[in-house]
Amino acid sequence: MSASTQPETRQFPGNCSLEMALKAIVDVYHRYSVRQGKLDLLSFNDFKTLLSEQTPTFLKACDRNRRNYLSELFKETDLNKDKELTFEEFTIVLAKITDDAHRISHGEDRCTPDKD
Repeated sequence: MSASTQPETRQFPGNCSLEMALKAIVDVYHRYSVRQGKLDLLSFNDFKTLLSEQTPTFLKACDRNRRNYLSELFKETDLNKDKELTFEEFTIVLAKITDDAHRISHGEDRCTPDKD
């Protein structure tokens, strides 16, 4: 879809790093959520394309590119089981991969849940 058909993302006040990151997350979500199905929802194909195109190095670093990982993650985060992810459901994915990215930043060998 062209940029003119994507939902408008209002500029957040300020130019702080976190505010810019939040805007980038919303913009990326909108770029992929308009491809198939309903506007502002991610189908599995949209979800898979988004993560494959936007996080390829991360998926490889965390061994998240193994077979069925993305479909399992999609099913796990599709809370209402409608086979589409709302932005709120997608934030669960973001929390999981952000936690993994944090572990990588500390040089941990694998991306695993906390054990404590």
